[in-house]
Amino acid sequence: MRPRALAPQLKRDPLGSHTLISTVSMDERLAIMLGSTALTLAVCFLTACGGASAIPPVASKPTPRPSPWCVTPGSEVDSTVAVAQARTLFASTDEPPLKPHSVQRVMAHLEGKNSKDSTFSLNFPEGWLVRLMPVAPITLGGGGLVWVDSETGCPILLIHYE
Repeated sequence: MRPRALAPQLKRDPLGSHTLISTVSMDERLAIMLGSTALTLAVCFLTACGGASAIPPVASKPTPRPSPWCVTPGSEVDSTVAVAQARTLFASTDEPPLKPHSVQRVMAHLEGKNSKDSTFSLNFPEGWLVRLMPVAPITLGGGGLVWVDSETGCPILLIHYE
């Protein structure tokens, strides 16, 4: 008869891999798992609380953000307002006096079918294309093509004629 070894023994399972026969009881395993889980949670909690304390306090007065609107919100941007907004882009430059050559309204057109197979059509104003040209007929350069958003009234220079 062979004496029993003190170290854990390796046993072959049917698939050929080795499994460790442990002498640790289930209660001890559970205590180890709970201890390591509690330690991990404590470290995470302390890390999270440490990061939260670094958040600056809320200011007593909110700082005003610049408005993305170039006209009063809710006001209608018609062709007159669109031309005026387009001219503001050329006001600070050494451009000759400009006049509107063309003003075109751009609409979004949406068509579809509802659940009862009837069609519907919706039109949404998107903005204005304003083309400004020099007042003097024989002038090279000056003016340009400007997009004016119908919701915000803000002009965007698309083409500058030089």
